[in-house]
Amino acid sequence: MTNALNAQECLERAKMHEQLAATTADASARMMHQAMAAEFRRRAAMGSFDEARPMASKPIIELCPPVS
Repeated sequence: MTNALNAQECLERAKMHEQLAATTADASARMMHQAMAAEFRRRAAMGSFDEARPMASKPIIELCPPVS
């Protein structure tokens, strides 16, 4: 799953996974496609991953050389 999708792309992928779930006879594959569709719908509802999470502008941890 890529994190750089916008809401429309997420909805398109959700529909694709729903179609795959509807056409497969394999129960575990159907469950996986249903889960993927639900995740893409959730991401579409909240916006893309990049929009929902602010990027850090500096390192969270700064490493310093040991003091002797």
